[in-house]
Amino acid sequence: MTRAAPHPAVVAGAEAAAKAARAAPLSRRFKAQYGVGALADGVAGAGLGFFLLFYLTAVCGMSGAEAGMAKLIALLVDAVADPAIGLASDRLRSRLGRRLPFMICSVAPFALGFGLLFSIPDALEGAGLFLYATACLVILRLSLSFFVLPLTAVGAEVTDAHRERASIVSFRLTFQNIGILCGVVLGLGVFMSGADGLLDRRNYVPFAWTCAAVMLVAGVIAIGAVRRALPRLHGPEQGGGRFLTGFIRELAELSRNRSFLVLFATVLTYFLAYSAHVSLALHASRYFWNLDTGAIQMILLSTTLGPLLGAPISAFALRHIEKRTLSIGAFLAIGLLLIWPPLLQLYGPVPLAPGAAAVVLFVNGLLVGTAIMIGGIGFQSMLADTADEHEWLFGVRREGLFFSGLTLAYKAASGLGGLIAGLALDAIRFPTDLAARGPAYVIPTEVLQKLALISGPLPAAFALIAPLFLLGYHLTRARHGRIIADLARRNADRAGKGEAGGAPEEGTV
Repeated sequence: MTRAAPHPAVVAGAEAAAKAARAAPLSRRFKAQYGVGALADGVAGAGLGFFLLFYLTAVCGMSGAEAGMAKLIALLVDAVADPAIGLASDRLRSRLGRRLPFMICSVAPFALGFGLLFSIPDALEGAGLFLYATACLVILRLSLSFFVLPLTAVGAEVTDAHRERASIVSFRLTFQNIGILCGVVLGLGVFMSGADGLLDRRNYVPFAWTCAAVMLVAGVIAIGAVRRALPRLHGPEQGGGRFLTGFIRELAELSRNRSFLVLFATVLTYFLAYSAHVSLALHASRYFWNLDTGAIQMILLSTTLGPLLGAPISAFALRHIEKRTLSIGAFLAIGLLLIWPPLLQLYGPVPLAPGAAAVVLFVNGLLVGTAIMIGGIGFQSMLADTADEHEWLFGVRREGLFFSGLTLAYKAASGLGGLIAGLALDAIRFPTDLAARGPAYVIPTEVLQKLALISGPLPAAFALIAPLFLLGYHLTRARHGRIIADLARRNADRAGKGEAGGAPEEGTV
């Protein structure tokens, strides 16, 4: 059953009440509970980023090209669906608001998808193995999008304050990195510890379902926080027409938003580099640097500990410099930090022993993680500001579609980066199914040297290009302030005149 749309004056009054609520400061408790939702995304990111390519190739015996293609197919399906998910969460009318129904329906499927992905039956091989992995990845990626996109959109609309938005982003990214840390510790520190722990297929099953349980609990906590924040959130667009027609129109509007296009190009280039680097991190750490599981764990953890430094640094820096400037500096630093360690090992005067290399890589990873957090807070805050600019330009709020558009770029680039990593492994003739070859097998030196180049300098070259796009971003703090003031005047005029278009019925988008 659906009910008639509310009277325009009622809608205008509700929007005015929500705006007044958004003016109140957000509590740390809410920010923490909201941010916990990103922990689920972080745990999934650790599994998909650090472990999946290694698991599919070295443990399950897939070729690098097959593993990369499975990741790419799932990410492309998800990326194409993201704008529709975003727009649907912008336009839904329900008693639970626009975002919450999507989060509630997706929390169990993404936990289930993760558990099944790392529990591939031993009997599967060839086409069956490829289809199973691809199907699990599609389920996991789509359900995560149904959860993460509305969650991220809530962070952009729960407050109108410039600095509060940066704080919200900081909490979300902090918990996302805590989730990555959790996934790494559960993997390398608990279930895959020991000399050959990474190659033992049986270790991945309890790892998968423990991570799935953590993701489920985190998702439920975030759902509770978003439900309590419903009085602060924007209502759906009044009118809007048919979903498909509106979807095409909104995509056309995104293509006319200069700020959005700049951010889109930045994300596309940066995550192409980052995904390729992260996908090869286990291969390079274990076989080029010759590190044991404990050292690998500490190095991977360093990139998740770095954000603990990055969050307060960015909070201080954003008081004095523009978000664009901060993000450009951080992204350039990431590119440089990815380049130098493998080049030093290959061409330096004295190669580092594994113990010394572990120390160097730990400190370098700490700096990379710090730069990622600084750049990420600045970048995502710019995205929230650009959503306000979009309303100012086109008259509608589209946080869901906006974030899904950037997510499309991220996922397409991540899928392509994963495929490039898999193809690169095949191109340098890196052996697959190392678990079956046994510990006595020795990888040729020339293969390991090429592994160093494809895991470090090659991705770094793309990473250094990405921030150059931000030179075209011109939405400064002062300009954003003027936009917010103008939007407030528009909304006040609309409320005073009782003007609003016809609203869609509840339960429709």
